[in-house]
Amino acid sequence: MNLPSKLEAPFFAYGLFKPGQLCFFRIKDLVKQISDSEVEGYLKERDGIPLLIKGDHSTIKGVLIDFIDGCEKEAYERIIEIEPHKVYRWEEVTVSNNVEANVLIGRKEHRGSTDLEHLTEWDGKEDPFFMDSIDVIEEILKNNMELGQDHKPLLRLQMAYALLWSALERYAGLRYYLGKNVYEKVMHIAEEEKFAQSLMKHVKVQREVYDAADLSKYTLDGNDAGKSLKYYFQVRSNVVHRGKAVHRDFHIMKSSLDELLKIFKDLLDDAWDTQ
Repeated sequence: MNLPSKLEAPFFAYGLFKPGQLCFFRIKDLVKQISDSEVEGYLKERDGIPLLIKGDHSTIKGVLIDFIDGCEKEAYERIIEIEPHKVYRWEEVTVSNNVEANVLIGRKEHRGSTDLEHLTEWDGKEDPFFMDSIDVIEEILKNNMELGQDHKPLLRLQMAYALLWSALERYAGLRYYLGKNVYEKVMHIAEEEKFAQSLMKHVKVQREVYDAADLSKYTLDGNDAGKSLKYYFQVRSNVVHRGKAVHRDFHIMKSSLDELLKIFKDLLDDAWDTQ
């Protein structure tokens, strides 16, 4: 994605780059001033990503971000590092107070998108993967703490773990990379200081799992963020074993789900607190 043609113009943020949203950390240290602002248009959403559509349907609230003098190019480069060229294009718009600003406008807005015309302001905290999914996972975990006479509790925990990873992938996608390489963007989570802190807090034992295909070993270690995230990802990938291994699978799944859910909640709290 190319840089906007007028680098000296401020950036109108209405979605992922607003303070308190998942991508603001990318530009926070280059911000000189932030002020509330508005622009004419309406919102759509595609895969959790807000799309501003120009028009006179309504007024969309956002913020006008002025970057530190001399840092504008770096700031815009950081914005486009998430590779949004298939999602957005740059345009110049007139926001409130007749200020000319650069803004990310949605591409092909009618393909696979949902109308949000009733909204005048977008907030990523309201994404169901960051709200309702956590409630569902906690309910399943609470009601399936023991393995019964059949495999249903294990299967329910598997479903919850798959849902948790869907939420983690949404988080990583919106925060780091809008492309399709799931593993690459998920592994960025291990670089977060909050992930390492939360891992040490919630993981007190070491565990191992093996890749069912090539028997590669993956180790959970509360002091190693990279290894541990790969461990949790491998648990996601493994097929449930049968027979006597079911009891071990249940323990691994229950422990991994409990730990990773707590870590994910800590990540979200930290992300939303970024101002």
